[in-house]
Amino acid sequence: MRLDPFKLAHWANARKITPPQLAERAGVDPALVTAMLSAEGRDIGDEVAAAIAEALDLAPAQLDGSGAHGLTAIWQSADELRATHRPIQRDGIHFYNYYTLAAPPGHVAPVILDILCPQDRLPALNKGHLEPAITVNLGPGPIHGRWGEHLDESTWQVIEANQDQDAWIVGESYIEPSFCPHSYSLASDQPARIVSYTGQANLAPLVEEANTWGAPAFDRFAKVLGSDLAPGALADLVLAARGHDRASAARAAGVPADQAGPAFDGEPGGLDALRDLCSAVGLDYRLLLPPVRRHDAVGKTYLSLTDSRETVRTFQNYTVASMASAPHLPDLVGLFVRVHGEGGAELAEPNETLYLVSCGEVTLEWTDASGRLQSRTGGPDDSVWVGPYVAHRWSGDGALLKLSSGLHVNSLDLVELTNTYAPDATIRRAHHDVQGWGYE
Repeated sequence: MRLDPFKLAHWANARKITPPQLAERAGVDPALVTAMLSAEGRDIGDEVAAAIAEALDLAPAQLDGSGAHGLTAIWQSADELRATHRPIQRDGIHFYNYYTLAAPPGHVAPVILDILCPQDRLPALNKGHLEPAITVNLGPGPIHGRWGEHLDESTWQVIEANQDQDAWIVGESYIEPSFCPHSYSLASDQPARIVSYTGQANLAPLVEEANTWGAPAFDRFAKVLGSDLAPGALADLVLAARGHDRASAARAAGVPADQAGPAFDGEPGGLDALRDLCSAVGLDYRLLLPPVRRHDAVGKTYLSLTDSRETVRTFQNYTVASMASAPHLPDLVGLFVRVHGEGGAELAEPNETLYLVSCGEVTLEWTDASGRLQSRTGGPDDSVWVGPYVAHRWSGDGALLKLSSGLHVNSLDLVELTNTYAPDATIRRAHHDVQGWGYE
């Protein structure tokens, strides 16, 4: 396997094992461990990898460095998109055709679906998935969306496509939460396609962790979540972990007891008291702010063509319009982008960005890992993956769908960074860090 030197250095530091001690415990040449800790990384035999991992009380996969490095952009042509075609059978019929857009190996890419279930047939539901998703009707025709067994205004709805002059806003869009059953059928004699992006699930690491717990522990955890973690219930939970209740927190902060209860319960006007209370016991007060909800009865957030048109605006040198968005899924972002002219402004996003060319001919310029300028020109159904903070710009005459899910720097990361002492210095020191913690 290819050993990642930065993971090796991290775990040696975490275990407080010096390189000579690691070599001795693993039964390998100390010079080999020194070489493993060089920034270039190296391929090592499986037996050596297993010995190093065992010495650090790890699985070998935790030191694996075989993933993609230095990628800046991946362009996939329309012909390459069509080569990913695979038919899907459901409910006894040819239900969808799936196609995969550009993405690096191991990443979740958006997919295009040909909607084939006829309009006179109720589409069979799937079972949903952990990852939330953003979905857009690419047209040319309308489709029916279904999100539940019982049909009502939340679970059965027409998703329109745009055939008017502003067709760069290709159609209506919506965001669905985790494990929302969904399915689609045609809503006219016209064919139709959708693009669907099952983005990053911020809950995935927690779900993976909880899968290792015993049943009694998991059941207690699930019961805690039964409160929907309203501010008051969450406050009691995190205070108890610190040996506090509301009264002792109020005494520690010098806050009157009659102000502490309303502040912890998220009542209006209690923000100053909440800050003082949380500061005194070592909590980030933002955790206890009431969340904002904007979704329907099944958890989805919809944006009609009319509402999307009302968002049209100039952003730098582009004309853009919003897709559906939701404050409870802040990392799932979609945008319609109209490209016109040769002066497209430079973009550099905090996360990977996925583009689908919807019309016209456009050119992408980007800076590769060596700092060289690269470019590629294409048209409809070409797709592009651009890495986080990779400088790029579009020019030409056409339109794009732009999607992102917070895979690299998500909202939880940003909260953590705002809490980090000297974040710039911390990240710079941590980047490609193969230093020990100071003892040999």
